[in-house]
Amino acid sequence: MERATLYTWLAVLADGVAGLTGGLLSEQWLRRHLQVFVGFAAGALLTAVFLELLPEAVATQGPWAFRWAFASFMVLAVAEWMMGHHHHGTANEHHHPHHHHDFPGTQSRTLPAALLASDGLHNLGDGAAVAAAFLVSPEAGIATALAIIAHELPQEVGDYALLRAAGFSRARALIALTLVQLTAALGAGAVLLGSHLVQNLEGIVLAIASGTFLYIGATDLLPEMRSASPAEGRGQWLGVLGGLALVGGVSLLERLLGLKG
Repeated sequence: MERATLYTWLAVLADGVAGLTGGLLSEQWLRRHLQVFVGFAAGALLTAVFLELLPEAVATQGPWAFRWAFASFMVLAVAEWMMGHHHHGTANEHHHPHHHHDFPGTQSRTLPAALLASDGLHNLGDGAAVAAAFLVSPEAGIATALAIIAHELPQEVGDYALLRAAGFSRARALIALTLVQLTAALGAGAVLLGSHLVQNLEGIVLAIASGTFLYIGATDLLPEMRSASPAEGRGQWLGVLGGLALVGGVSLLERLLGLKG
């Protein structure tokens, strides 16, 4: 339990650092390479769902894991439909009238306050998923953390770009995103404490995370490849293969070393 707690906080810290990357890198460099990171996030998320999260959830919850995963998938779909935009999307459709850079992951209709609130809820779930995964096994925790960090970069870069477009200074945008990142610690702490009170809580959280990650990867990230230019599409697919290779390679290595069945 102590080791799982330590790993969880290290993963949350790494996730928080990834969330601030947008303000630390050159905007020109980000525009040039962000499509690759989008594909990488999609590959990592989907691989983590089917090779780690969902199998671990089923092992803990049995068939009920699929019900939790399906419920979280549908809740997220309805929530995004009601909000009228895809916060996690990465489309080239963004074109803010007061910002001459087009960053994936941003929408001109999203107000900064609503964006930060949505991001906070998202990070809360990420922290909960990481904690639940490490409670099940270090291997599941590593795969989950890698997938979350891979997704964090394009998402948070988009958030940073939107805040800048809304008139935030670089320092103010970074401070706002730093505060929002703290919600991941709240989610992780809630699961670590709740696991003592609710039986098989980690299995339920992993199943919910499976449905959420499946929705983000399959309906928000992958569809963007249909509208990308040939050059962008090649970069995205290279990213997908990279994400698959990273998370899948970790899972395969664990099996070869006999760390999991």
